[in-house]
Amino acid sequence: MKCTGLVRFLKYASIAFSWVDLPAPSKPSRTINILQNYIKKTLSVFYYFCFMNISFPAIMGVVNCTPDSFYAGSRAMDPASALDRIANMLQEGAAIVDIGACSTRPGASWPSPAEEWNRLEPVLKLAKENYPDILFSVDTFRPMIVEKAYSILGRFWVNDIFAGNFDKAMLPLIASLDLPWIAMHQEPYQGPRAITLFFQKVSEAADRYGVREFILDPGFGFKKDVDQNFEVLSSLHSLVPRNEKGEPCAPLLAGISRKRMTYLPLGTTPENALISTSALHLQLLLKGVSILRVHDVAHAVQMITLYKKMSIFEH
Repeated sequence: MKCTGLVRFLKYASIAFSWVDLPAPSKPSRTINILQNYIKKTLSVFYYFCFMNISFPAIMGVVNCTPDSFYAGSRAMDPASALDRIANMLQEGAAIVDIGACSTRPGASWPSPAEEWNRLEPVLKLAKENYPDILFSVDTFRPMIVEKAYSILGRFWVNDIFAGNFDKAMLPLIASLDLPWIAMHQEPYQGPRAITLFFQKVSEAADRYGVREFILDPGFGFKKDVDQNFEVLSSLHSLVPRNEKGEPCAPLLAGISRKRMTYLPLGTTPENALISTSALHLQLLLKGVSILRVHDVAHAVQMITLYKKMSIFEH
C-alpha cells in the first residue's frame, strides 16, 4: 500500500522534529525527555517503513557478488548478472535486496577492502540507477564500505555480521549517517540466554551511539552446530529483550536459507534443500521473525501468503 501524502508529511516532520527542543520546565522532567525521544523515533521509523512500502513479515533477497558463497545459486559473478538477479527477486516479491561481496561461510578467506569495494561498486551503481526507490541492504562489516555505499545508495540497511565489534568506527558512522543497522550474533555459543544478553548489549550500544533503528539477527550457522541452531530456533520467541510494555525492542531477521541445518539432518546438499528451507521458514514466522533472508524469493513469498491466510483464523 502506497501512502505518498502521509510519507511526505512524515519525512519532513521526522527531520524537522529532530531540530526542535521542547521548552524546558522549571524543574528537570524525565517525562518531557522520554516524550521527545519517543516522538522523534516514532516519526522516523514510521516514515522509513511507510516510505519503503514494507510490511512484516518481509522477504530479503540475497545477491552475493563473490565466487565462493556456500550456495552457488546466489552468486552473481558480474554486474549484469547481479542486476538480473535483483530484477527477478523484486518481480517475485522481495521487499529488500541484500548485496554483499565478502563470503562469510566457514573457512572462507575475506577479500581485501579494496577488492570488496571493486566487486560492490558497479553493482550498487546499476541497482540505484535501475531501482532508485527500492530498499537495499549492504552486507559488510567494514566502515569504509558503508561510507562508500552511502555515497551511491543514500539510505540503506547495514547488514553487519559482527554487530559493530569488528571495527569500533562502525557504530559512530552508522549513527552519523542515520542508517538502520542489522546486528548479528556471532559469539561462541553458550545457549539461548547468552543470545538474549547479547541482544541487550546491542540495544544499549544502539542507544549509546544514537543508532535509531536496528534489527536483531540470531546468526544461524555462525559458531553454532546443527543442534545448536535448532535450539536457537525453538527459543526465538523469548530471545529478544522486551521493554516495560512487554514489546520486543527490535524486529528479528533470520537467515537459514539452504544452510547446514536445512540439509545435514536429511543427508542431502544445499542444492536439494528448498523444501526443508521452506518448512523451517514457516517455523521462523511462527516464532516471531519479521524478516526472512532468502535465496529463493518466490517460494518464500508463497509461504508467507499462506502463513498470513492461516493467521486470519487464529484467535
